[in-house]
Amino acid sequence: MLPFILLISYALIEAFTTTSQALSISDNASLLWGPYRPNLYIGMRPRIPNSLLMGLMWSNADNPSEIARSLRHTCEQDEGMAGYGWTAYDIRKGGMQIINDTGNQMDLITMFAKVSGDDLSGSWGLRVKGFPRPDAPNHQKTTIIFYIGIEDSTSKIECMVRHPSNSGRVCNGTVTSLGNFEVQIPNDGAARDSQQEISVKSLTVPADSIWQAKLKFIDQLKGSDSHEGRIPDEPGEGNLHFVQKTFNGGFVFDILFSSGSASEAMTSDSLTEGLRDALSTFSHRFKSAYIPQAPFQEEQYLKLSQSLLSNLMGGIGYFYGKSCVDISSVPEYAETDQDFWEKAALPRSRAVVEEQGPFQLFSAVPSWPFFPRGFLWDEGFHLQVIMDWDMDLALEIVLSWFDLMDDNGWIAREQILGLEARSKVPSEFQTQYPHYANPPTLFLVVQAFVKRFTGMTSYSGTPSHYLSDPAAGKAFLKAIYPKLKKHYAWFCRTQAGNLTRYQLADTKFYQGYRWRGRTPQHILTSGLDDYPRAQPPHPEELHVDALCWVGSMSVALKEISAFLGEEEDQKLFSKHRTDIVGSIDGIHWSEPNQAYCDTTVVDDNQVEQVCHKGYISLFPFLVGLIGLEHLHLGAVLDLIRNPEELWSPHGLRSLSLKDKYYGTDENYWRGPVWVPINYMALQRLLELAQQPGRYQRKAHKLYTELRINLVNTVFDSWKETGFAWEQYNPDTGKGQRTQHFTGWTSLIVRVMAMPDLQSRSQPHMPGFINQPADLGGWSTKPTLTLMAVFLIIFVFRKRLMRIWRGLMGS
Repeated sequence: MLPFILLISYALIEAFTTTSQALSISDNASLLWGPYRPNLYIGMRPRIPNSLLMGLMWSNADNPSEIARSLRHTCEQDEGMAGYGWTAYDIRKGGMQIINDTGNQMDLITMFAKVSGDDLSGSWGLRVKGFPRPDAPNHQKTTIIFYIGIEDSTSKIECMVRHPSNSGRVCNGTVTSLGNFEVQIPNDGAARDSQQEISVKSLTVPADSIWQAKLKFIDQLKGSDSHEGRIPDEPGEGNLHFVQKTFNGGFVFDILFSSGSASEAMTSDSLTEGLRDALSTFSHRFKSAYIPQAPFQEEQYLKLSQSLLSNLMGGIGYFYGKSCVDISSVPEYAETDQDFWEKAALPRSRAVVEEQGPFQLFSAVPSWPFFPRGFLWDEGFHLQVIMDWDMDLALEIVLSWFDLMDDNGWIAREQILGLEARSKVPSEFQTQYPHYANPPTLFLVVQAFVKRFTGMTSYSGTPSHYLSDPAAGKAFLKAIYPKLKKHYAWFCRTQAGNLTRYQLADTKFYQGYRWRGRTPQHILTSGLDDYPRAQPPHPEELHVDALCWVGSMSVALKEISAFLGEEEDQKLFSKHRTDIVGSIDGIHWSEPNQAYCDTTVVDDNQVEQVCHKGYISLFPFLVGLIGLEHLHLGAVLDLIRNPEELWSPHGLRSLSLKDKYYGTDENYWRGPVWVPINYMALQRLLELAQQPGRYQRKAHKLYTELRINLVNTVFDSWKETGFAWEQYNPDTGKGQRTQHFTGWTSLIVRVMAMPDLQSRSQPHMPGFINQPADLGGWSTKPTLTLMAVFLIIFVFRKRLMRIWRGLMGS
């Protein structure tokens, strides 16, 4: 019996190792290529610095002199689009995007698919279809430009006509990091029927200007002798190549990228098969990961949910370049003096700005047209959605963010890496300051991973290396844990408040924090920008939301340290949490206002609470620091439901309707409805509604009504405009500010997948029900483990017999 047990153990270990290694390699390959330039309607690149950049541009060509004006390339909010984005997209396989270009009277469908193989550099294809809109003239001309550039100054690409008989074009080259490759643009029958002309222009330009392909193309167009809106057909060697096709009416053509190490070249047939697989897999997997629950089970809600998830993942970008950082480190930046904002402004205007890096970042973005770069506090919300679809992808992004942390523990709140990212940011906002913090939402992601890893919540997404292999999951936590602690320590140190004037029973047990970067009008670092605070600012004021974020971090670190067996750390962070909960009530609770408030120091050196009821009043509740029987829980729930304060038919207002600043000035966080804060409220209300207690029935009602109000607000605006929006009007429900805001507004995907408490029987929903779940690992359920053993015996039966004979022979 012992030899048999040893034999099985050996097979299990070998199978674990082989499977884990294969999965890890496969993951790297499946995430290598993608539309990782989210500032473009369609822009391709690999997750490798100084390599290939590709993109697509198009324009109406009926009037050649107007091509430059109506040429589409970067996503813009003012181009009159009736909607654009992915209808189905999985970052590891591909998907389909629809672009409704009313200005050019053309609808485009771009379909992208990766073809898996045994090589790590990857092959893929892009199919482009064009359909004239109903108001377009007969035989409308459209010109499409595909370009390929190489940022590596030591490499070149050559483009040529390989098959004169069908006028196809092919470009090939070698990149140090990718090896040999080929890009082919064949012409099938459908394309030839409508195609008028094809031209290829090869250029050599400065490597750091490849991203400016649109300007380079326009320059070539203006310098051309052609009066038909075409660049000259001059293929050859260079580092930037344009392939221009002009069509009459509708069209379709393929762009095929083949890795030189692939066993077979990419073809239109393999692209078709890859697209079929990508779309069918997406539809099947969505039903297990994020199917909307009642009352959102109609097809139209499913389409919204799939669109939001697809565009969140379709907005994931790879960024590489230098970051502008103020290294002045002057005393004024401590903001400890009276009128500190004025005293800090002068050295900031004379700042010593250093270009640090280059750095790289793999991250989702809030909005393609307006915010196509990484934002620290947004990303934690983005990953709340992504992690239920693809846990390993979410953790890959978390690691990418923490790789940007400096030796002190600081992570810049905006990641503006490289010239392309910098081109979308006004110069006054490009510099990052090492004393500025941001809400640390990435801690929530790691905390949620621990819950899934330990079976407290379920997971139904893409098979996960970190969840299925206990050693890999624990290794991830051991690697990220010191970085989390360092960022926590940095935050507590740099955002610490001054408690000298606070007359507390035992000051040493209390904590207080305030955001640096404060001005009378804004605290951009808080994430709540223009939310009203104490006036004028004071160096001894304390911000309740800053304290709550520290409390949220301490809870996450306590849970992670407990899992890792770090007993001393667990005790420390548990004490921190206790102190912070005491500080929230001891410093920030206002009995007259029945709300949590900021505090400040007034002229007579007395502490005064500054109450602007709104989102910050909810923060102790939002981050889970108020328990079921907390003394002030009832008042918080009353504030949420009061229609004269925060409650609206479209979600929770950011500021009380009664506040004197409601709807004033910029009106950014002074009334409009924001999805992420409403989502946090729904999470807490769901917890209350599922546990017996005084407020269970009230929480049940609030949860049910708020969930319906919020989803329908986003849905109605999406149906009307074709876009998700940055925020929503609390009176009309209309989307406003930035369009195509498929960052944290995509949390609606999770909201729709939350359980419908009106139903008697509830499905087991991933990430929401606190009960043991099957994580796909060997230790989750004995039955599955036994099945896995028999499967391994069957798969490795020949190898097992050889080992058995060897053991018997010895």
